[in-house]
Amino acid sequence: MDKHCPVFILECAATFACEKFLTGSLPLDLICKKISDHISTEYKELTVDDLRDVAETFLRCLADANVEESDVVLKSYAFERIFFRRNGKERGWDSLMWNPMKGLKSFELDLRIIRKHFQAFIFRSKQGSQKRMPSDWEIKSFESSEFIKKMGAIEFSPFDIMDQA
Repeated sequence: MDKHCPVFILECAATFACEKFLTGSLPLDLICKKISDHISTEYKELTVDDLRDVAETFLRCLADANVEESDVVLKSYAFERIFFRRNGKERGWDSLMWNPMKGLKSFELDLRIIRKHFQAFIFRSKQGSQKRMPSDWEIKSFESSEFIKKMGAIEFSPFDIMDQA
């Protein structure tokens, strides 16, 4: 817990928060708080504000691009970020030399870069040139990391509002 979470984990968490916000009835802050608590079990505390800012950035990008199937785009982005690095190479989940879950020594949130990459992904998905996600894939079905799998399995209910009060 002495290192910050990798950026791809933050982005996957934000896509998961957006998806739950769009398909549910709970406020984004509450969803982000629960996900942030999970991330903080493994890494330095991730502020709810940082996670919410990334999620709101994603939601704005989706609205600006008039994306019809937002949930599919969000899942596809999480899939791409989990399985591929920014340069397009596959993440080495089976590597003995390198652990993708290794935390970062320093971290500074740059929403401009995050927005730029997500907008590029939306453009690629509209063009049909992004990597193909299996139709039944979900974050909670990811087998290579128990941490990511648990994040995708977080349940939300209206009673969470009372827990946060």
